[in-house]
Amino acid sequence: MTGVRRVVRLLLLPALLVAANAAPLPALGSCVQMGVAERAVLADVVVYGTVTETRLTFAPASGVIRFRAERFLKSVLSGEIEVYLGPTKGGAITSVDYTAVQRGEAHTLYLRSAGSGSWPTDGCSGSHAGVPTAEEAAFFGGGSAAPAATPSDNTPLMLGGFALAAIVLVGALVARRATQGRRR
Repeated sequence: MTGVRRVVRLLLLPALLVAANAAPLPALGSCVQMGVAERAVLADVVVYGTVTETRLTFAPASGVIRFRAERFLKSVLSGEIEVYLGPTKGGAITSVDYTAVQRGEAHTLYLRSAGSGSWPTDGCSGSHAGVPTAEEAAFFGGGSAAPAATPSDNTPLMLGGFALAAIVLVGALVARRATQGRRR
């Protein structure tokens, strides 16, 4: 029996090591507790507003939202912005991803610039659901109202309308000449 136990032990240890390495482990992480002042220093923009659209990136990946600002507490952006809900900008899901998944929900977001007009936030940044807290209001003050949304660019629609009008005009001229030619 001793020989059998030894063989089982020799085979069991490598099997356990392979199984432990094959199983995916959740990302482990925890947030360093900071006050509003420390979180504000790390953020490029602090904004209160509403989630206008939610979407998921390639699975498994953290989500992305469109966000319409109502009030800026730090810095100013124009129009709706794209916000990545994790530190990996649409990459692998982490334990510190922020959860803003409901369209129409109000949030106070602490954002960092990721370039190309996108802004990541995460669960450690200070972002939270709802209006700014009393501590944030005391630190930032009332903030500034978001600038009016710029109208969307209608250039392609206008060009399409002009092209359609030109086609109709040319068709009418061709039809008129054709009917005049038959009369003669």
